[in-house]
Amino acid sequence: MVDSKLKSYIHLVNFIADFLGPNYEVVLHDVRNINNSIIAIKNGHISGRKVGGPLADLSFKHIKENRNSDKKYLLLYGKTKDGRQLKTSTYFIRNEKEDIIGLLGINTDISNFVELKKQMENFINYGGNNIVEDREEEHFESSIEDIMDSIINEVITDSRTSIERMDHLEKIEITKKLNLKGVFLIKGSVAKVAEELKTSEATMYRYIKQVSK
Repeated sequence: MVDSKLKSYIHLVNFIADFLGPNYEVVLHDVRNINNSIIAIKNGHISGRKVGGPLADLSFKHIKENRNSDKKYLLLYGKTKDGRQLKTSTYFIRNEKEDIIGLLGINTDISNFVELKKQMENFINYGGNNIVEDREEEHFESSIEDIMDSIINEVITDSRTSIERMDHLEKIEITKKLNLKGVFLIKGSVAKVAEELKTSEATMYRYIKQVSK
């Protein structure tokens, strides 16, 4: 059952998309149903998503970080499953208690501009170092399981220590990073992380409790 306040945003999805044109995807999420959060979308060919799809990976982190903030929206960069670069924006929809209940997103493919920028930098900085920008990127996957696996694999890979060689402190650090990214908001994530870290679910719950203090 879609919240009445979120229903009032559905007409905006078509309005904004029709105004901006086919190169802009507009999507409305109900964050209380993370497995099937997309309740309206226009120009879904941009990210390959459709109604009934899940939240993007960074959405969990942003919801967790901004539950008690006064931020109204975020301006981000993202990547489609096939690697195309997106420029994205996310507007937080809150209820009367100021809880985040939905997200209104606008995404546009900027891959051609990114490639052009690289070519210009190579030309301008001929013989020198290319400019490297350090920024977070949101990734859009086709299922909540794909999103969960993507975040877990990224964090474990970044640790640069094999699971077999990790001590409990390193595993706690990975748990902390996953918690900050909002992974444990996803159903089944504790069991999945426990399996990846080769530990028990009971131990994982102790780790989560420790990093949540």
